[in-house]
Amino acid sequence: MPQMEFSDYAPQVIWLVITFAVLYILMAKFALPRIAEVLESREQKITNDIDQAQSLGKEAEAAEKEYGRIASESQSNARRIAEEARNSIKAEHASAILKMEETLSSESIKSDASIAQARAKAMEGLKELATDLTQAATSKLLGAQVSPEHAAKIVNKELERR
Repeated sequence: MPQMEFSDYAPQVIWLVITFAVLYILMAKFALPRIAEVLESREQKITNDIDQAQSLGKEAEAAEKEYGRIASESQSNARRIAEEARNSIKAEHASAILKMEETLSSESIKSDASIAQARAKAMEGLKELATDLTQAATSKLLGAQVSPEHAAKIVNKELERR
């Protein structure tokens, strides 16, 4: 085995020392100073951010106090205005309800009549559709044609049964 050759130990140790020294010098001269600079700049940035956050916090507290004062004034004004509006709306509301009740009663009568007409039209349309479907289903299932009159008769009989 090559690892057990004692004659190769000295060159391997020398190359180990040379490689270690070169890597140590590279790290000490180039990599570690850059890392130190980055760490210092991060620390400075964090310190600045903390100072800025504290000053913004103080400004926010002052703004919050001002907001509380303005909010309490606004609430009292809003209560006063709401009470005035509520009183005037109650009076308008009472007269509007009377007018609306009269209008709704007349509209209700008209709507009932139009609903009855629409229902009658819809039922007639449904009867026609049921007749057509009966004819189609009979011809499809039984293979025999059914006259429209006979299909209408069957549909009317079923509707009367229900």
